[in-house]
Amino acid sequence: MSTGGRVMALRPAGMAEQRGANTQGNADVTDAARRRWVRRADLLPVASYLLLMLFIVAPLLIGHGDSVPIQAGDRAQAELFLAHAAHFVTHGGNPLFIANLNAPFGVNAMANTSALGLGIPMAPVTLMFGAQASFDVLMVLAVVATATSWYWLLSRHLVTNRTAAWVGGLVGGFAPAVASHISYHPNLAAQFAVPLLIWRSCKLLEGRPVRNGLLLAAVVVYQAFVNEETLFLAALGMVSFMALYGLQRRAVIRATVRPLVAGLAVTAGAAGAVLAYPLSYQFFGPGSYHGGEPTMTKFRMDMLGLTTYGSNSIAERLRRFNTPSPFGLGAEEHGYFGWSLVILLIVLVWWQWRDVRVRCLAVTGLGFAVLAMGSPLQYDGVDTGIKGPFGLLNELPLFDTVLPTRFGQVTQWAVVLLVGIGIQRLSEIPGLSGRNRRALISGLVAVALVPAAPGTLKVVSRPPTPSFITAGTWKQYVGPGQTVLVMPLPQWDWYDGMAWAAATGERMPLSHGYFLGPEGGVKGHHATVGPAPRPTDDLFTYVMYQQKVPPIGEQEKAQARADLRYWHTSLVIVPAVPAWIPARDTMTTLFGPAKGVGGVWMWDVRSQLR
Repeated sequence: MSTGGRVMALRPAGMAEQRGANTQGNADVTDAARRRWVRRADLLPVASYLLLMLFIVAPLLIGHGDSVPIQAGDRAQAELFLAHAAHFVTHGGNPLFIANLNAPFGVNAMANTSALGLGIPMAPVTLMFGAQASFDVLMVLAVVATATSWYWLLSRHLVTNRTAAWVGGLVGGFAPAVASHISYHPNLAAQFAVPLLIWRSCKLLEGRPVRNGLLLAAVVVYQAFVNEETLFLAALGMVSFMALYGLQRRAVIRATVRPLVAGLAVTAGAAGAVLAYPLSYQFFGPGSYHGGEPTMTKFRMDMLGLTTYGSNSIAERLRRFNTPSPFGLGAEEHGYFGWSLVILLIVLVWWQWRDVRVRCLAVTGLGFAVLAMGSPLQYDGVDTGIKGPFGLLNELPLFDTVLPTRFGQVTQWAVVLLVGIGIQRLSEIPGLSGRNRRALISGLVAVALVPAAPGTLKVVSRPPTPSFITAGTWKQYVGPGQTVLVMPLPQWDWYDGMAWAAATGERMPLSHGYFLGPEGGVKGHHATVGPAPRPTDDLFTYVMYQQKVPPIGEQEKAQARADLRYWHTSLVIVPAVPAWIPARDTMTTLFGPAKGVGGVWMWDVRSQLR
């Protein structure tokens, strides 16, 4: 590896040799024995990550099938996307389009968080055990893989102290920017490709542009099918770091710019060739949109967010007795490290300020934290009216589809590397015995990380999927090209319809759904949540929120029949539970008497399609 490559992003010159000497220890130890020791040592961190993750999701695993996290709308959407990927594996078709959501119009899977890069590998689990079990397994694997990937990057390319690498993996896999997504967003919790992107990007500095460019392209393509937003943010973070580095180490940049540019050209060409059609489908295909959903900018980090503990952290749960933090966003807590870790970071950065890597990481992390605060800035849960730097970017292409708070992911990645470097430096303090050095590191890690560590997930009872759905009885009433209308309409608040469709393996065509599509259903408009509204949707929404039957006359009945024809709906179903009696009575007024069967109230409306 060139000196520039080592200095810029990986281990400083000389540390590799030091690691080799430390690893050898006794001259009688052979290379083969040393390699076996390395493998065994790596198992301990990975096992610890797995045990911690199992502890966090224990309430879900213990109550499997009967429990879901609080606010499970996004989870139900992810389950349906897993079912879609499995359906593609077994039946073929177009994986970039979901025909049975928002049927008969469909949904652009590339323009949504379909995460085919996760769903397709998980297809065997989904097909054997269902989308719900597949989601739980995926989350465990994704978080453990993310922590392990950071550990691998640190231990192989940045530090020689394995404790430093292990702690960095903990931060990388269990900080709020990952842990807050465990219940809902596998595409955001699965960040294991980010360390690989960093590693392969640095390898471009060594030359061999074709080989290294193609390998980086492979990681880029895969990450694009997991989450494009994470890929975009990783690119921004690395460019920011390298720009800051280049301003301070111009000689290194001059020495490496040629292999870097050549490698990036290969990467862009190869990745562009593979992603050309999927991206064109995303931006110009059916159901595509330009610009984000208008309310996205409200998802931003509070100005106190860095020093506030996450809403599911041990410190916050003890302090508030399970009452959520007013600053946290539940599933969008990027930052939220807490005072203890922030103080440790300030001390480490001050202590190691002479290290150019530390300076660049600190400035990059802080800069992206400010962007994560969005615009206008919010302090202590209250809008200040002060415009933040994000306000200069939020109307630019790509930036207009990013939730401001997610810029905090880059801050977390910088913190991972800072923690690894910091603990490495602590392990090298002269004048301390090995025992005292271990005690110092253990104490600092405990004080900084334990309060911020995530607790077990908060769960609620999951309504069972009615036998009318699981037994396939619904199929008797739905022919080719026809759809099912589920009331309450599938939304973030009410996820029954999405969960039921996922339980059928994405075979049940829903007339509505929870997804991103163009406003008004017009391709190219800005994004909005859900389908283009019809007049009868307003009536249904009234019932859902007011829990009472609205006034219904002949005009409303005629409009409902017209909307059924618009949706191609042949079957209407409502959960047969007391909470939805107003919905049952509304549908009865519109479509006639209900039939109770298999845990639902149903209306066969095929005759009204003619």
